[in-house]
Amino acid sequence: MGAIEAFTNAFSLVIRNKRLYLLVLLMSLMMAPLGAYLIPGDIGYEYNQTSMQKGNVIIEEYGTPIDGNEVDMLIELLKGIIIYSVIALIVGAIFEYGITKGVFMHLNGEEYSLGSLMMEGLKHFPGVILINFVYGLIMMVFIGVAAVPIVLGALFLPAGAVLVLLGIILIFASVAFALGLSSLAVPFYVDRRSIGAAFEAFGAAFRNVLSTIGFGVLLGVGVIAIMMVASPIAFVTRMVLPENMALYVSAFLQAPFDALLYLFIWTAGVAFYREIQKMEELKKVDEELLELGIDV
Repeated sequence: MGAIEAFTNAFSLVIRNKRLYLLVLLMSLMMAPLGAYLIPGDIGYEYNQTSMQKGNVIIEEYGTPIDGNEVDMLIELLKGIIIYSVIALIVGAIFEYGITKGVFMHLNGEEYSLGSLMMEGLKHFPGVILINFVYGLIMMVFIGVAAVPIVLGALFLPAGAVLVLLGIILIFASVAFALGLSSLAVPFYVDRRSIGAAFEAFGAAFRNVLSTIGFGVLLGVGVIAIMMVASPIAFVTRMVLPENMALYVSAFLQAPFDALLYLFIWTAGVAFYREIQKMEELKKVDEELLELGIDV
């Protein structure tokens, strides 16, 4: 029930915090042209066919020989991806902290200004980066461990089909749990004002495994739904406009959906954090009542 309650509350919080959406939209509009400039849509490769004759046998070779220009293009692409990733990491951390802080202040009935939220984000973004990096590694570990039965099962097919099926279920559950777990980290950090507090999310998530998995599933479904609405925009834009123009137009047209996606994810994390707090408090009350000999 906690997962469903948090998920529905997230939508309500997004609707009630339109000013926060404008702030995230600003971020998306800032990053849109940068991404289109630094990361081109595609790289052209020449597909060549060569042939030679040895006696009565004609040998044909098919391939994409890489020349110096293509190597330079690949290097430029990698540079662009790295530069964009670093900028997006920093900017995203600033806005994530600010938006999370704003949602907490809204729930507490406190007034806030968008400028003050950005100042808070600037002060604390290194902590957000560290937390997201650690939890990203944790997610990879979870998925890697869950994939072990699939690998073992594939080695012993058809008898190993059961292991493969078990592995698929474990990966699905691990990804959902990791999503729920990681969504709690920054809210813990913002609310408790301590990086160490962010890692208390482990205990809270493991004490509420089913709720964490359920919330992760719902969060994943919500993200996919928003992405499915936005994806046709890029397709239609690139079909209609020239490639160099389509990249920029598509990026700007998708920016409002990107902003909605980020706001939803960050707000949902706060909503789930609050639900986890309620469940933890209820458990404490139940334990105290049991100590007094009262069975609820």
